[in-house]
Amino acid sequence: MRRKVVVLLAAAFVGLSGAWACGQAVEDEVRQRVEDKVEQGKQRAKKEIEKGQQRLEQEGRKAKKKIEQEGQKLRKQAEDKAGTRR
Repeated sequence: MRRKVVVLLAAAFVGLSGAWACGQAVEDEVRQRVEDKVEQGKQRAKKEIEKGQQRLEQEGRKAKKKIEQEGQKLRKQAEDKAGTRR
């Protein structure tokens, strides 16, 4: 009787360790997939940030150019006005 109990306990232990090993493999696979998705998300976010920075720089250059043009226009108008008052 004791021998049967020992054999049953040994079989249960082997079965549990096999299940644990399988569960660990599944956990490792899930962890790897999550890490891959996180890395993809980081890369996507980095690209979006770079696009945003480029867009801001481009808009800044356009705004600067427009301000310079307006300044030249106002300077010319002021010079024309000053010339007619003399």
